[in-house]
Amino acid sequence: MIKAIETRYKGHRFRSRLEARWAVFFDASGIKWIYEKEGFSVNGKPYLPDFYLPEFGYFEVKGRYEYDDQLMQEFANEIREPLFVAFEEIPLPESGRGYLKTFIPQSYAPEGEMMYWGYDDMFLECDECGKISVQNAVYDTIKGNCCEGSREMSLEHALMEAREARFEHGDKPKV
Repeated sequence: MIKAIETRYKGHRFRSRLEARWAVFFDASGIKWIYEKEGFSVNGKPYLPDFYLPEFGYFEVKGRYEYDDQLMQEFANEIREPLFVAFEEIPLPESGRGYLKTFIPQSYAPEGEMMYWGYDDMFLECDECGKISVQNAVYDTIKGNCCEGSREMSLEHALMEAREARFEHGDKPKV
């Protein structure tokens, strides 16, 4: 197995460049984030989510589609918040496909809040007010519940900024 390269960005030491690129995406989108906010014990297994997004929930970055599905669902159930999981590289904006899997707490009842669909989700922005939501890729042309805008738009600028982010190789002492 190839080891990920630890990467520094904005005062954080990320376990991989992919995690750092997601931080770049959040910054470019205006999404607030906290890296490795706190660790948890889920059915006796330690679990440290990569990010906490105060407006959305926890966010996990996976370089591959290898993860413990049951652990992710149990975590979402216990915290009673969605858990978003992103796989592989930051997607190309023109793909038009979702890039997240959302684990929804089994007891979750949004009552007028945004809807979570599960697979093929993505961050979208209202073309009128700029509010960011998470929706299924299939429904990206359906207007959310924030204002009178006509559709939700992909965050293409943020995806490209994250894909193009370059970092120093290895740790270098500050001079």
